[in-house]
Amino acid sequence: MCQALPGPPRLESQTILEEKQPKPKVFAEDSVQCDKCGSIRVIRFGITCHKQTYFCKDCSHKFTPSLIKKSKFTPELVSLTLDLYFSGTSLRKVSRIVSDHTGQYLGATTIYDWIQKFVPQISAFVDSLNPELSDTWHVDEIFQPMKGSGEYKNRGKVAFLWNVMDRKTRFLLASKLSRFRDAYGGFEAIKEAKRNARGSFPDYILTDGLHQYKQVMRRELPDTVHTHNSGIRKPHATNNHIERLNGTPRERMKVTRGWKSMESQIAEGQRIHLQLCQASCLTSETNTSSKSGNPNSELLERITEIGDVSK
Repeated sequence: MCQALPGPPRLESQTILEEKQPKPKVFAEDSVQCDKCGSIRVIRFGITCHKQTYFCKDCSHKFTPSLIKKSKFTPELVSLTLDLYFSGTSLRKVSRIVSDHTGQYLGATTIYDWIQKFVPQISAFVDSLNPELSDTWHVDEIFQPMKGSGEYKNRGKVAFLWNVMDRKTRFLLASKLSRFRDAYGGFEAIKEAKRNARGSFPDYILTDGLHQYKQVMRRELPDTVHTHNSGIRKPHATNNHIERLNGTPRERMKVTRGWKSMESQIAEGQRIHLQLCQASCLTSETNTSSKSGNPNSELLERITEIGDVSK
């Protein structure tokens, strides 16, 4: 009987190549991943709040894909409601418009909760942009009806909203709320404006005749030429740029009964909405906004980022 001759010795490299290698996972563009373990072995598992629900076979986790964590509403709807409100529509009218056009019931309280939740986070994004500021700033304060605040000279219960604006770009650097019309409110507004200006301080600053402004400018901007007692009817300087800007919140005050508390985010939301409308004054290097200049699109992008981070 013939015996087979032994073959040549097997090399170690050949043995490694012959071993079965696991095939790499290929993720399709429309594949759904589990938001807990990242697996793509998921199946459809019914409908919840008009949205498709999925079940993960690996970790037995049931989930509903959403850009905003634990929310049955889409980022498009959230950004639309914020845009409508800060454009001048009341909370109840926004609720009715959304219900009529989308068929989804949305309460006025829900919209207010979105303002309190998303405005501080969007504010951080807006403050990261670098405006191309001019050498002149305008500062002014307006009365804001406030529930629970103190009486002020027969004007009822009011607080004070301090605005700081750049002359050329109309960029609103600060919009600060304070209980009293004193130097402390001016200090806080100028400090916030300096932070948002990122070292680009003005050579000239114009204010009205409030005597506390002199103290504020000597302390916060000592090298800036301060023009005091400016106004439309003043021969030496006019402050009409910021007076026109103050007309926008004044229109809202006429139809509202006042803000609920000093912690309200409505003032900051108004500033954000105005900044997104003034996207042309941002530098091309740091301007990450959409080319359309639509404030609704800007809010949508930021809300989407917030939803991704929250996961």
